[in-house]
Amino acid sequence: MSDKLLTDADEQTAVLDAPPEPLPPAAEERSLWRRIAGLNELGVIVALATMVVFIGAFHPGFFAAESFVNISRQAAFFGIMALGMVFLLAMCEIDLSVGGIYGVTIIGAAILIRDGWDPWLGAGAGILIGVALGAVNGLLANGLKISTIVVTLGSLSMFRGLALVLSDGQPIVGLPREEAFFRIFGGDLFGIPAIVWSFAVLTVLLTALFRFTRFGFLVRSIGSNEQAARLSGMPIARVRLLVLMLVGGLCGISGMLTLAFFQSADPSNGIGYELLVIAAAIIGGTSLAGGSGTVFGALIGAFVIATITSGLVQFGVTANWTSFVTGAVIIGAVALDAVIRRRRADGLQRT
Repeated sequence: MSDKLLTDADEQTAVLDAPPEPLPPAAEERSLWRRIAGLNELGVIVALATMVVFIGAFHPGFFAAESFVNISRQAAFFGIMALGMVFLLAMCEIDLSVGGIYGVTIIGAAILIRDGWDPWLGAGAGILIGVALGAVNGLLANGLKISTIVVTLGSLSMFRGLALVLSDGQPIVGLPREEAFFRIFGGDLFGIPAIVWSFAVLTVLLTALFRFTRFGFLVRSIGSNEQAARLSGMPIARVRLLVLMLVGGLCGISGMLTLAFFQSADPSNGIGYELLVIAAAIIGGTSLAGGSGTVFGALIGAFVIATITSGLVQFGVTANWTSFVTGAVIIGAVALDAVIRRRRADGLQRT
């Protein structure tokens, strides 16, 4: 009897230790399609592809490599800032001052470089200016215990005015264009602008930060339920400050890449970028309800907006309609997000 029990036990152990049988090809294919269909960014990717095909069908020149390069560059200018906005929206916060910070960093760095600073040092100072202005927003929000959107509504005007004061309302020119900084970050690599390469690298790094680090976990947890996060001892004020500094730093990076490309600075740089930055994050799939977000989606959202702008030009529509169409797309994206969330909630209730 004992020998039989030992034999049965050995057989069960062998079954448990055996590698799982591979799924049939049809089952593997269905599993792959389920994973693809479950991507948060799938809808906006399909929308972007549809827009590209539609515009190109009427204007074949839209498919030219130069057209895609221009769209990518335009998307990167504000898309880099949208990557940071994902973190804020995931915390149920919004920074309205991003365009102002962007403008101040460009003007500040350009003045330093014009006055004799090495361009690399000037660019580093420009990024630090962005981080510092983001910290100002965070300290005000934490110190006054008010929402970030209220603080940045005021700081937007402050930073806009600061850019005008520093530049005396005039463009900053006379920069050493022959320096390596301008040649490298204002040029192309394998036919692709350096700012687009930077956009792609930052997307990868910030995706990892958002999804796979404790910092990203804190951001999502605070956005999901701030009261529960506070009761569990999460450092809400510190995380808010760090996220706003991150957004400011990204404004600085985008500003320095813009400066390298245009090789001059204008105090009007960044006007209206607030809408584009927020729109790119929302269109990309980051919900205003907080608790979740997609950095890669913000990249796709920026491309959607840049494609809309280019498409309007292709069809001969005045640029004045760009803001109208962008706003309509935001409303559509928010409405679609609400529908998806309701369906998911209904599905969970049924189960």
